Amino acid sequence: MLVYRIEHTNGEGAFGAGLARIHDRNCHDTYRRAAYDHPGPRSEYGTPLKSLFDGYGYYDYLFACQSKTQLRSWFGSRPGRRAMAKAGGVMVTYEVPDDAVAKGKTQVAFLKSRATKLSSVPADQW
Repeated sequence: MLVYRIEHTNGEGAFGAGLARIHDRNCHDTYRRAAYDHPGPRSEYGTPLKSLFDGYGYYDYLFACQSKTQLRSWFGSRPGRRAMAKAGGVMVTYEVPDDAVAKGKTQVAFLKSRATKLSSVPADQW
């Protein structure tokens, strides 16, 4: 399965690296949804993602999305993506075995140790 993730060039995720805040601060007033408006994994009721985060085995998992469209629902502001890119943000595509992915409605979590990095482009070039 292919998954798509915003991360810093150092590998840290969008929220941990502060990129999500940079995105949201640089959204135009007309942009409808900020990255921080999305539900957390424990709000993904009835999904494998929720089940994973109800336990203790999630520490080795990273967040991503099932499609670029889903990722754009999190980071949809063009000026926001441009600001993330200037701060070192990239969009990374990973290939992950299905059994190493916990799917939710708005995001997935995957085991990076079982993932293969396929590509990385600046956060404003996808």
